[in-house]
Amino acid sequence: MTINLMTLFPSLHLLSEYPAKLNEDEYTFHNPQTNTWISIRKTEVSNREYALLSSIYTEIKSRSAINDLTSTKWLHFLESRGLSPINEEESVRIIQLYFKENNVNEADLAEACQAFFGDSMQLLFISSQSAYLIEKQTTYICTVEDFSSFIAALESDFYSKAKLYIGKFQTVNSQFPQHFSTEKDWFLNSMENHRAERIYTMENSFPFHLIKEMSEEMKHVLVKEILIPIDYDLELLQTVQLFFENGFNASITAKKLHIHRNTLQYRLAKFHNITGIPVRQFDGALVAYCASLIGEKY
Repeated sequence: MTINLMTLFPSLHLLSEYPAKLNEDEYTFHNPQTNTWISIRKTEVSNREYALLSSIYTEIKSRSAINDLTSTKWLHFLESRGLSPINEEESVRIIQLYFKENNVNEADLAEACQAFFGDSMQLLFISSQSAYLIEKQTTYICTVEDFSSFIAALESDFYSKAKLYIGKFQTVNSQFPQHFSTEKDWFLNSMENHRAERIYTMENSFPFHLIKEMSEEMKHVLVKEILIPIDYDLELLQTVQLFFENGFNASITAKKLHIHRNTLQYRLAKFHNITGIPVRQFDGALVAYCASLIGEKY
């Protein structure tokens, strides 16, 4: 494919790494299948050819973060292709950002991050759908509420639903890239299995990872003892799931389900009567919660 493109575009350059610098006179595209990049002079590309290339590859429009040496070093480090960009005694965490729409501009995102966080965050723009925020461990640590407000601001600015994963602080050493790779996997697994959440952490992602790694034999036990007896009743499953996620708080759970507290109590009692599992006790609620996650897949 690349050889054929070279016959059409004499200026084409094939790159095996993310370009450290982008030229304003060139288009740069990423091929996710081969994880390579190509650059072509804009004067050689017609409007029709540009539309075709954009449909096959992902155009890299970002410039400022890639031109910044620190950002480039961070990208190389996270891909295990370079040394740590900061002192190895320091601890940082990475907040992964994902946008549903493929329409986020780097300059606009950088401006939004600067306005919200000031200089406390290092932005790594990955694509028009994703970015990383690097936060050093200092006297003030951003809270879940801070990030919730940040997401609301981004959605107002970019008209695109956003999700993020708040990583754990980790010393920046040779093990950090593997630590970050695990967090990326957890974020992806969580979004695929629990789309309603907007902010993910290790804590609320763990159950989904647990279900993914659970043996088929254990899943069969939950199906046999819970899902089949209640006939995969999604209403009951959602009720016990939210009851667990909201810390056994009946008022909050009923409010989120838009039902009366008496209706909630009736559903929990019904679940108990059918399965024999007391969801008001932690061990019973844990089993019921795992079953509800499995039930969502059916």
